[in-house]
Amino acid sequence: MVTLTAQTLEQRVVRKVTSTEPPLTFTVEIRYHPDDNGYSAECIEMDAVAWGDTYEEAVENLLDVMLGLAEVIVDDAKLYPHLPEPLLPYGQFILSLGDEAKLRNVLGL
Repeated sequence: MVTLTAQTLEQRVVRKVTSTEPPLTFTVEIRYHPDDNGYSAECIEMDAVAWGDTYEEAVENLLDVMLGLAEVIVDDAKLYPHLPEPLLPYGQFILSLGDEAKLRNVLGL
């Protein structure tokens, strides 16, 4: 019997949410870094980056960063309504989901 093991070295997921106005695109890249023995995870549109020792930890940390960033974006827009915030639709959409599981589902992770 042969036992196979596999490790994800790189993954790129691009998802478009068309139920929002404007439609939102989320590009998530996850990479393994052998020199550091860990994974980076990034949502390009939101400039959100996270790190983890495992693929799953990097994804979980990215979801946490995105939720936290969404809260800051929405709160800042309320405090400073005269300042333009191009990421506001992303922040509002992410907060409307309500939890990490739904965000993970939207991102296809």
